[in-house]
Amino acid sequence: MSVDPTDPDTFETAEPEADVEAPEADTAEQHTDLAPSGDDSLEEADPAAASEADLAEQARVVSLDEDDYR
Repeated sequence: MSVDPTDPDTFETAEPEADVEAPEADTAEQHTDLAPSGDDSLEEADPAAASEADLAEQARVVSLDEDDYR
């Protein structure tokens, strides 16, 4: 199947069209992720308190699935 570059439905826009009356800060806040996508930083961790592997495990962010809660 070939792609027609002149067809407007071929390409999806990366961002939805902005509401003219919506403040820019509110729009940016609404598009931010609620859950962090990476692990916590180990910069403030005390290496004398635990081994490096234990600190890395404690910094791991595990996403909670809706089904896991039940």
